[in-house]
Amino acid sequence: MKDSYPIFLINLDGSSERLSAAHAALDRHGMSFVRISAFDGRKLDPLTIPEYNQAEARRYMGRGLVGGEIGCFFSHIRAAEAFVATGSPFGLVLEDDMLPQPDAFELVQKVIDWQEARSTTDWYLANLGAQRIKITTPVATLSASNASATICRAHYFPMLTTALLWSREGAIAFLAAWQPIVCPIDNYARKWLIQSDMGIAVVPAPFTSSGAQSDIAPASPTASRNLTGRTHTYQWRRNIRLIGDKLKALGHKRKFASRGPEEEK
Repeated sequence: MKDSYPIFLINLDGSSERLSAAHAALDRHGMSFVRISAFDGRKLDPLTIPEYNQAEARRYMGRGLVGGEIGCFFSHIRAAEAFVATGSPFGLVLEDDMLPQPDAFELVQKVIDWQEARSTTDWYLANLGAQRIKITTPVATLSASNASATICRAHYFPMLTTALLWSREGAIAFLAAWQPIVCPIDNYARKWLIQSDMGIAVVPAPFTSSGAQSDIAPASPTASRNLTGRTHTYQWRRNIRLIGDKLKALGHKRKFASRGPEEEK
């Protein structure tokens, strides 16, 4: 399949086995990619990072972040910056534990074709690797050679950042809005997109995860306890966050339904 959009693969220096597996998977589909050297935060003291606000993280998440989570966040910033620099209207960002389904890249192209046939880009980010989604509205059906899928307005943007398709407008907006870091990147994507209802998802997901052990685990077993101990209100804050997000998502779903079919022209 001929590439019609840039692909960026996030991979830690030294993670050669994961890079080889991802490279082989992309080769099987005839897809080339640009490797993004991931930010290695495993030995990082988060408190030394000026972009990280631990007080706000503890307020929002009920805990602080480990260095690996901050490293993952910075890695996605690098990928978004690389995409914007290409000038392309759409860009696919993959983590190196992704597994493309047989029609994955054809479905990515179908999403782009669907968008290019419309009058405006009214989404920032498409999640292509989420196995579980909630609070959505179907907006289009995609047909590939051997599979079909549905584009959904993801009012409650799904977690996991295994495979993300950026619109150019979305990546630019993300790069202008991400500071300070107060949560992991997948939490941030939900937090950010739930405000504007600018997220979509493809179901079933064109990409899955290999299930390989995380490369962002703390370098020592004490790192998590020392830097990210949960506050005594952790569970309460988590519940409040989840309930608040779901209520916002339901509100978006109701508003979206009231707009009528012209919404997706």
